[in-house]
Amino acid sequence: MTGNKKSRRFDVSSIIKLQPTAEDDYADYTCEARHEALPPDMPLRITVQLSVLYPPGLPYIEGYTDGETIRRGQAVELVCRSRGGNPPAQLIWYKNDEQIRMAYRTAGRLSENVVTFKADASDNKAKYRCEASNIMSPAPLKADVQLTVFFAPSQVTISGPTEARLGETVPLTCTTQASNPPADIKWAIGGKQVRNATQRTVSAPEGGWITTSNTTAVMAPDQRSLVVLCHGLNKQLTENVVTTHTINVL
Repeated sequence: MTGNKKSRRFDVSSIIKLQPTAEDDYADYTCEARHEALPPDMPLRITVQLSVLYPPGLPYIEGYTDGETIRRGQAVELVCRSRGGNPPAQLIWYKNDEQIRMAYRTAGRLSENVVTFKADASDNKAKYRCEASNIMSPAPLKADVQLTVFFAPSQVTISGPTEARLGETVPLTCTTQASNPPADIKWAIGGKQVRNATQRTVSAPEGGWITTSNTTAVMAPDQRSLVVLCHGLNKQLTENVVTTHTINVL
């Protein structure tokens, strides 16, 4: 070997091995080279920033808490958020297992999907579910809420004869539209309250309860006609609907 040893050039390498975790996402790794020919406070540096793929965090829902009651017609805003994840989580809303909204926005590692609506009878006991996923998710992560919606019956109807003979007993039935909680039915016949009417409730296909009440009216000799009133009252909402039915004497 000839020549001055100090005139020779050397290539130096350094290797670091790591198993990145979610905490390493966005982490900066810097390699620094120092040499006697460089100023002590001016080493050579190169930096790389890691992008680590990992699943998103569990989604969570804001805007409704279990046990809360909502009125029909009330504006509702449900916000689903998921933090973390690379790429950011895709968020999808479902109502009773039917997809209703998949438009979402991201800011950094936060994803958000907002669904807004006016509550109606179909929202009572409806389950709103938000699913979060990305390419690293083995299965979607889920969060859900089940709504309780109070609503009064939109109307009541009376069925029964519109004509009767003097002394005849006339059967009458009053039925409410769906209500939650169930509506109470009150009768007034000829201006007097009826206290012996029967009443039952059945679940409504669109949600809530339908109340049906049966009573009878007797055509008195001094009557030319008889006015019957039926009231449907949702006590939780203090909302009342009423209808009338007139029976004429033959």
